Amino acid sequence: MGNERHTTLGIISVIHGENGSRFPYSNTLFINDEMKAVIDTGAGEAPLSELKQNKRIDLVINTHFHFDHIAYNYLFSDSANLINERESKCFRDRRNIGVNLGIEEVYGSEEVDRWLNRISHPDTRQSPYSPQNNHKWWLSTTRFDGDYPWGHVFDFGKTKMHVIAAPGHSEGFCCMYFPDDGIVYVADIDLTSFGPWYGGTDGDIELFIESCRRIEILDAETYITGHEAGILKKREFQTGLDIFLEKINERDYRVLAALKEPVTLEDIAGQGLIYGRKYHVDEWVYMWNYLMTKKHVERLVRLGQATQNDNTFVQK
Repeated sequence: MGNERHTTLGIISVIHGENGSRFPYSNTLFINDEMKAVIDTGAGEAPLSELKQNKRIDLVINTHFHFDHIAYNYLFSDSANLINERESKCFRDRRNIGVNLGIEEVYGSEEVDRWLNRISHPDTRQSPYSPQNNHKWWLSTTRFDGDYPWGHVFDFGKTKMHVIAAPGHSEGFCCMYFPDDGIVYVADIDLTSFGPWYGGTDGDIELFIESCRRIEILDAETYITGHEAGILKKREFQTGLDIFLEKINERDYRVLAALKEPVTLEDIAGQGLIYGRKYHVDEWVYMWNYLMTKKHVERLVRLGQATQNDNTFVQK
């Protein structure tokens, strides 16, 4: 059952994100059990305000700290708010968001301070392609009530939710598995045409691949993505996952081709091999592009396909 805003799968409902759940929106899960819970709050103000108006929400659970999965936490001020224990530091001290996302690595620690000042003001000018200056960063990280470990089992009453470790996208990223219902929420293992995202300092290509392969063999028939694709049968998810992960190899090829002559990381990143150069006017898009490019260069060195000499890299 469902309508254009939500699809009901028994006790579990998918609240579809605005704008086709494209970033910076995402799908939200609502667990309509004895304990009523929301998993990730990226669906948008309208659908989540409607949910809050019609249902008691006891618990808000974030799979990870990224903007598109926490943006509307602030709407649920009367609900307990939990995030995974590896990223709870991001809610305890917002500076850690800047560290994990890569602001400190790319722009320095002082830029983290400037960013925190910008998001603290609702009238800060917005950037063109990212939510870097969005005041919801501030609103939705103002409070939290605790964390949960990988492997934890939430008991909502009739249904149980297992926290599955899935690092790579972020340090503490996890998927939510409902074994009795045959459902898994894979969040940002999302099968989008862009491909896997590991653009923070805490992102890791190899861990991302390992996590994907672990998630695809869960005993589940229904896979719910955080973006775009939405609700998929297992076979659809597995087929889409192979295409999704192939994007990593395609990026390797592009980066390797750029190493015909010795070049610095800054030179390679400036070519816009992950995000096109026209998007680099947004400091965060450049940051993501730089960090993902860096991870591919380092991967090529590990694989023996490139070599480093001081601060330059070249094909072997």
